[in-house]
Amino acid sequence: NEEDEGILLLSLQDAVEDSHRIPPSPVIHVRGLCDAVVEADLVEALDKFGNICYVMMMPFKRQALVEFDSVESAERCVSCGTREAVYIAEQQAFFNFSTSQRITRPTNADDPRSGNKVLLLSIQNPLYPITTDVLYTVCNPVGNVLRIVIFKRNGIQAMSVEDAQKAKLALNGADIYAGCCTLKIEYARPNRLNVVRNDNTSRDYTKPFLLHRGNAPPSNSAHTQTHTLTLSPRCSDCCVQ
Repeated sequence: NEEDEGILLLSLQDAVEDSHRIPPSPVIHVRGLCDAVVEADLVEALDKFGNICYVMMMPFKRQALVEFDSVESAERCVSCGTREAVYIAEQQAFFNFSTSQRITRPTNADDPRSGNKVLLLSIQNPLYPITTDVLYTVCNPVGNVLRIVIFKRNGIQAMSVEDAQKAKLALNGADIYAGCCTLKIEYARPNRLNVVRNDNTSRDYTKPFLLHRGNAPPSNSAHTQTHTLTLSPRCSDCCVQ
């Protein structure tokens, strides 16, 4: 009825006013993203407001957090978004300040300038098997892949820091297969992956003649040295070097 509609409208208005009361922060919350958006799309659309330090994708929510290097840059972005439409990957996005002053880096790799060339790939909704061949096919066109490790935790090592940066920009938030196997990419802790054999779960592309599974001596060191994440039915993880 009209009374309920009035209460609903009042609640929505209060919610908008509350969001405007959030104090300015270098971190902005981006909503309304399209399903196919990747980190590079956000950087391309928003770097006109200022230098971007970090992006955290939330693909299943069609949202992201973007951290600028200053509050002033974030203010320019939010202010522009309230005055006119701002498009990311050809779809209008919406902005407000985050309650956080800084995006937490899951792997303590605070900055791509730190020199890390190993990427941690979290694969969300992995409905299809993920092998070294699949990851190589996805990542190598962006930057040369040296090593991939997959057990209950996985990794990919790129040839250079620049290749790792390009891969993160181009693939963070992308689907390996349509509608599933969504990539969430962060910089990993180790700066090198240890590969003891070439097969579907680990591969060193600089040493194509490594022993295959069953011929290699048993080793637990690879699992210890890669420091990657544990696979689960809803989210698996990989590292790329």
